[in-house]
Amino acid sequence: MILAELHPDTIPVTAPRTHYGSDEQGAIDDCWPGFFHRTHRLLRSDGLLLPATRQRRDAGLLTDPLGLLIATARTAGFRYLQHIVIVHGFPAEDRIVPAPPADAPPGLIHSDLLVLHA
Repeated sequence: MILAELHPDTIPVTAPRTHYGSDEQGAIDDCWPGFFHRTHRLLRSDGLLLPATRQRRDAGLLTDPLGLLIATARTAGFRYLQHIVIVHGFPAEDRIVPAPPADAPPGLIHSDLLVLHA
């Protein structure tokens, strides 16, 4: 099992371009596809990758990287199993009071943990 925190500032808004050659087998570029390919090779066939991430603010809008991350992980051979939402808050009577991390963009109320099977 590998747990990796993927900081939102390091995740591209659009799919990164990769530079795969005939002998590279899609695993040695330094972008997110390379990370997922290398991680897939490191894990045993029953292994799990648990990437944790959150949204970021781009030009005033929250951008969610999950779709791109899941697509990139699937391309590397991972199977998507589960999405766990981590709420940044605490219960107070019948509601949840927001308590985002100090470095979070305005409006962030949760982080995401994906469960991917090798």
